[in-house]
Order: sequence, then structure tokens, then C-alpha cells
Amino acid sequence: MLTYSIIIPHRDIPQLLQRCLESIPQRPDLEIIVVDDNSDPKVVDFACFPGQERSDTTIILDKTGLGAGHARNIGLEHAKGKWLLFTDADDIYVDDMYEILNHKKESDADVIFFKMRSVMSNDLNKPIKRMTYINTYIDDYLMTGDERNIRLRHPVPWGKMIKRDFVSRNHFHFDETQYTNDNFFAVCVGYYAKKIEAVDIVLYIYTMRRDSLSGVFCSKPGELAVRTEVSFRIQKMFKEQKIDIDQQRPLKWYLMELLKKDRALFRYYWKRVDEVYPSKYGAFQILSKGRGLKFKMKLSIYSLWIWFIK
Repeated sequence: MLTYSIIIPHRDIPQLLQRCLESIPQRPDLEIIVVDDNSDPKVVDFACFPGQERSDTTIILDKTGLGAGHARNIGLEHAKGKWLLFTDADDIYVDDMYEILNHKKESDADVIFFKMRSVMSNDLNKPIKRMTYINTYIDDYLMTGDERNIRLRHPVPWGKMIKRDFVSRNHFHFDETQYTNDNFFAVCVGYYAKKIEAVDIVLYIYTMRRDSLSGVFCSKPGELAVRTEVSFRIQKMFKEQKIDIDQQRPLKWYLMELLKKDRALFRYYWKRVDEVYPSKYGAFQILSKGRGLKFKMKLSIYSLWIWFIK
């Protein structure tokens, strides 16, 4: 059986995908599954698609255009390795990634978390702070043994070794949305893992492009609505499972953005806030915390109108 399956969704960045593949060594116990998410033939030369020269790489051309979540789900269907690794096409691995993985291949953990480094995509020597809070969660876990942050606040699938049979057994899959399609998967993997490990070693190098989804956060049509729904589902899961962790700040931010930009959608979620917060009044307190008296009075009147009148 193969030891590692590396799943890479791709769309319209062939040069960066090539760079990503070059950071992964060819080994007989490692497979790479690249799922192309309906790339534009004006951008991608499919006759010279990255990875086709590698015997360890399977290229799947998906023409549905349903996004990276759908592409990752296709990758899951084809993966044969004991361990799954999810990789974004514009990111890379450290030089000794294979040796790092091999030190943990016999682990009985369901999930193993590794540290990451964050840099600009056009200058790999230029560090940035984005996503580096993940390293803080790992440090906290290694020092205190408290697993909550690393399990429940690590919102992405990359930088981890995940047992394939654990994912299959629990029927985990990625949301097939245009945005935030990996957050719910990552939270479920962290929450339901019977055993986890964390390693104080950098495995993954996250790169940021100014034109990427994360680089222009919540600026695309429909993006705010999708991200709010995912955040709402995660918070609802925490409440249903009686998980004692403060994950309300992301949802608070989305609700405040909806209040400014999409009142109809704000009203939809505001009617349901007791599904995710302790109570409607508790939601009002959370949203109005740190705000002036004028805002609190307006929100209280608007809330009463939404909850009891409209």
C-alpha cells in the first residue's frame, strides 16, 4: 500500500503548480493527485500540463468548475495512501519534507499537525505573518497539552498528515462551495480525531498572492454570504456538541459585515442566532460589545423588530 497521497486542487496557475510539484520528491511510496478545476485553456497548456512527466502523479481534469472543495473530494475518491496530505497549488514544501513525514508514518494518531512558514509567492524570502497563528497553537499544545485550539481553530487541511481510513470511516468531505470549502472539514477532522500529535518542525510553506482568494478577502460577489454560512455551521456544531471554546469572533465579524452590506441576509441569521449563541440577548451583547450607546440603541430596536414584529 502507498504511504502518502498528496491531493492538489488546481486552477489557472500552472507555473505555481509546477513549483509546488518540484518541492515534492519522487518516492515509490508516495502518490500525487492533481485535480484541475476546469482551468482556462487560454491560461493552461493541457498538452504540457505540470506533472504529466512524473510517474507518481495522476492528473484528473474536472470540467464541472465546482471549486477546490469538489476537486479535493475527487482526489479523496482516488487516494490510496495510508496518510493524506492536502496541498494548495501555489504553496510548497520544505526541502526535507519526505524525511519529516517518514519520522511519523508509523504513528497511531489520526491527525498529525506540523508547523508552517508564510511568505509572499513572488518572493519566497519575504516572510509575512498571515496564518502564523497556527504555529502558536502548536506551541501552546506542546507546552500545556491543551488540545482545543489546535483541534478546533486550525481552519485549513494543509500542514497535516491525516489518516485516510479515519476520513473514510467518518465520511468526511469538503464543502463544494466557491469559498471556505475546507474550514468545516478541518474542524471535523480536529474534533473527531481520537488521537492527535503535533511536531515542532516546519513542513509546509504557505504563500500569499495578492490576487488570491485569501489576498482579497470577502471582496467577490456572494463571498460574504458563503463565508457567513460556513462560520454559522461551525458555531452551531460547537453549541450542539457543547464544546467549550470561544469561536464567536469570526461569526461576529461576518454578522457585522452583513449588517453594513446585506440587511436581508443579516435578518435571516439574526432570527436564528439562538442556534449558535447562548440566547438572543447573549447574541445582542456579543455583537454590541465595545460599541457606543447609539449603536446599541439602534441594534436593540432593530433586533426587536426582526425577532418579534417582522
